[in-house]
Amino acid sequence: MKKTRKIATSAVLCAMSVIILYFGAVIDVMFLTMAAICALVVVYAVIEIGGSYPWLIYAATSILSMLLLPNKLPALTYLVFAGIYPIIKAYAERLPMVFAWIVKLLLFNASLTALVFVSKSIMGLEDLTFGFSPIVYAVGNLTFLLFDYVLTKLITLYMVKLRARFKNSTHFNY
Repeated sequence: MKKTRKIATSAVLCAMSVIILYFGAVIDVMFLTMAAICALVVVYAVIEIGGSYPWLIYAATSILSMLLLPNKLPALTYLVFAGIYPIIKAYAERLPMVFAWIVKLLLFNASLTALVFVSKSIMGLEDLTFGFSPIVYAVGNLTFLLFDYVLTKLITLYMVKLRARFKNSTHFNY
């Protein structure tokens, strides 16, 4: 019963993520916001389900969104950063703080580079207003630091106040 519940919850989270990313694909200016919201879905999976399930949710959502979305930029943003970051964050924050930040910043900068490269070279999105400039990386890193801070605060809020209220801590312990 426990495994069935985890699989069903993972499927619902995956479907919910694809729908959220679809809104980012339809409303062009919302692609980063919707990818960030999908990161919260992965955070929930890391906290409540654990194991390999967050990886499976990330993989399934990435594949489905790349196949189904009319605009691939939200799917690509999810694929290279927003979907995998909460999982890597959970592992990185077990390290000493200096090493955790090195891992997180390396992941972000590699993801930003991959996003720009794939968008321009492979997908042919030439109308992007960002590229391989120092300004993009500086603003991107500042935005990433803010994103990480807000994500940490939301995780803390969930763990301290909301988890007990929703009784999610016992959801998979039957």
